[in-house]
Amino acid sequence: MQRRFVGFAWFVVIYNLGVILWGAFVRATGSGAGCGSHWPLCNGEVIPRAPQVETMIEFTHRITSGVAGLLVIAMVVWAVRAFPKGHLARRGAWLSLVVIIIEGLLGAGLVLLGLVADNSSWARAVAMGVHLMNTLLLLGVLVLTAWWGNGGGKLRWRGQGMVSWLLFGGVAGMMVLGATGAITALGDTLFPAESLRHGLAQDLDPQAHFLIQLRVWHPVLAIALGIYLLLAGRVVYRMRPQPATQRAATVLLLLFCSQLAIGAVNLVLLAPVAMQLIHLLMADLTWIALVWLCASALSQPQPTAVPVPERARSYA
Repeated sequence: MQRRFVGFAWFVVIYNLGVILWGAFVRATGSGAGCGSHWPLCNGEVIPRAPQVETMIEFTHRITSGVAGLLVIAMVVWAVRAFPKGHLARRGAWLSLVVIIIEGLLGAGLVLLGLVADNSSWARAVAMGVHLMNTLLLLGVLVLTAWWGNGGGKLRWRGQGMVSWLLFGGVAGMMVLGATGAITALGDTLFPAESLRHGLAQDLDPQAHFLIQLRVWHPVLAIALGIYLLLAGRVVYRMRPQPATQRAATVLLLLFCSQLAIGAVNLVLLAPVAMQLIHLLMADLTWIALVWLCASALSQPQPTAVPVPERARSYA
């Protein structure tokens, strides 16, 4: 029963990846106001009649988001039945439910406050950033729930030396990068560039809208974080020689380098919708790899140095 729970938990992770991508499609196509300012109803109706394309896109997102919530509820029930009281998988399932409720409330707030469609205010930019960080948190908790269900140990941040600080820096950096990515994507949607040259001119214009001025920071932060993860990953790789930890570090670096390349292509192609979705998917997979690395490295105690016998020291 526990093994099947792990499979179900990973299914919930994959399903939520699809919901996240569809949510990005809603934003990229300007369909966020497809149901008007109504929530949870759509244009005042339970099921919209003769809907427009934008309405169907937004309504589909609401349906799939609701199903995601039901899946998490099912995961909680399953965890309660499959694991003893106090088990980490139980805690992860309950925390997943809390985070997905917050996710739904954030989505509802965007609609009810009118922070959709052509809204280009600071409030929407901040809300989009917070929404994306909560989405990453949801994915992370879901992954950890599957990890704990499969027998993974508790994450120990204390007593891990440099490893815990390096991984904490990577987690914080990914959260900030994700938030700036959401704001950048919003700017690309509301203020599309006609050409690469036109986009650069927009970025350098001191009179440009703040969303245009902010989007230049996302690639800068991405490059800086890439260098950081490259160095931090090598340190963790050496200080935690377990095969699972080393595999996670390798996958993380490969995914992040691929993500940088896709981001460059996205920039050159002027952020078409398809590339935006691929870029977001790679970002989510990179985040999952980072969570996997944290779980693998921090669930083991810090290795202790093996004392060298006095006679061996004298020969050295």
